[in-house]
Amino acid sequence: MERISLKQVETSERFYRVPKALLLNPFYKDLKPESKLVYGILKDRLELSIRNNRVDEKGHVYLNFSIKSLEELLGFSNKKIIAIKKELKQFGLIEEERQGLNKSNRIYVGEVESEFEVIHRSKPMGDKEVNNLHIRKCKSDTSGCEESTLQEVNILHTNDTELSDTETNSLDEDEQNLKNSKQNSFQKIAEHISSHPELRDIFLEITPQNALNEPQAGLLIVEGLVQAENALEDGLKKGNSKMLENQIIFGDQVVIRQLKIVVQEQLDYMASHLVEPTAFGSYFKRGLKNRIVIWLETARLTNHLQ
Repeated sequence: MERISLKQVETSERFYRVPKALLLNPFYKDLKPESKLVYGILKDRLELSIRNNRVDEKGHVYLNFSIKSLEELLGFSNKKIIAIKKELKQFGLIEEERQGLNKSNRIYVGEVESEFEVIHRSKPMGDKEVNNLHIRKCKSDTSGCEESTLQEVNILHTNDTELSDTETNSLDEDEQNLKNSKQNSFQKIAEHISSHPELRDIFLEITPQNALNEPQAGLLIVEGLVQAENALEDGLKKGNSKMLENQIIFGDQVVIRQLKIVVQEQLDYMASHLVEPTAFGSYFKRGLKNRIVIWLETARLTNHLQ
């Protein structure tokens, strides 16, 4: 073996760089290694896009990188590349815009979340605990329990028929990994709702039906809600003027009330601007975070100017 010298590192070889957060951030632990590699390749191509002036009217850099080009570069099948791109979309790492017949889609590369709040539990939540969560809610609020039971069990029940172990012997490794990832996402959703029961109704109301088949979208939504609620509570503790004014009127419900307002604003915006439905979760989470930050900062500046 010939050892690599300092000179070789500095001058001779080129590398694709994969962000450390994709390996270290718990949020990305279910992202497949090949998807992380493809993200590194796509991000590297942004430099070429800049040289070729591939920048849209909003200043966003995009790629023209066909599936066929990725197949040839990596030696993966067409089906494999499509699955990788789908997973990257689910994690909010790429978005695509169609450009018409016989034209490659525009690919927009998303930022990696270097910091991400993860709520841990001392032990996993089992089926019995999930069922008890629903029973406790029904005892305290009997209205609408029968109507929401089926939907909530479908979303939160971690032993869903689709995720049963009875079929595992007939699955290949990729299919089993996908099922394990879905089960893990259902589990995390249940943990978040258990820790933040005040978000349950909001989550069930806004989560699209496809989250039943793509629970990663549902996980992004509930994580976005938790993140936004924490930011509003932090703003209240730090004396944000608008939060304090509203607290006089709405009392303990001030955080949830403001959260619902900003959530509705984000949903209204997405109704007319969301291009790729499979990106619902990532678009919602990122957009809600930005809206909360802007709302709190605007309120702080208004108070300062007065």
